[in-house]
Amino acid sequence: MDTTNYSLTIRFTEPLLGTQPQKQVATEFLASKIDGGELPEDEQETLPEMLEKGTTAFHRLDGKPILYDYQIKGFLKEAASVFNGLRGVKNLRSKVENLVFVAPRQIMLELPPGGEIAYCERPLRAQTAQGPRTALARSEQLSTGTHFDCRLEVYAGPITGALLADLLSYGARKGLGQWRNGGFGRFAFTLEEAQ
Repeated sequence: MDTTNYSLTIRFTEPLLGTQPQKQVATEFLASKIDGGELPEDEQETLPEMLEKGTTAFHRLDGKPILYDYQIKGFLKEAASVFNGLRGVKNLRSKVENLVFVAPRQIMLELPPGGEIAYCERPLRAQTAQGPRTALARSEQLSTGTHFDCRLEVYAGPITGALLADLLSYGARKGLGQWRNGGFGRFAFTLEEAQ
């Protein structure tokens, strides 16, 4: 089956917030929701052990922050849902899900020179049956200029480089990671067909 490969570089124009709970919280949650539920072993190994309660973080490999392939694919699927029918492609989310694959599985996040992992604390507001509620959220934060490289493998079909670029352009406004509605995780990108 024919495929087209693309090289993708994303550079964050706004800070990126971590999305993962610490190891104990993640494993307890999955065990309570899914009979025998567990994170894949490689994900368990890359979750931080102990953080302040309620802090979301980045997976780490050799002490450096990483994203997983499914986080990039999830962004592309979200954009495809928003722009269904773009360039005449119906059921765009389904097409992205079935025809676009991200590699490698673990994607290294490169901080800019002098960049460090900081923390972002913010209020969370929700309307509940008992009325409005407010809580505090705390996330690891990577600075503007953080970047990563990955590959997109696209099976033959309606997903073109131009369509992928349209979906990725959504990230300039929407962002990736936590608190996207607050402007975090916005990015610029380069997408080139790989030889």
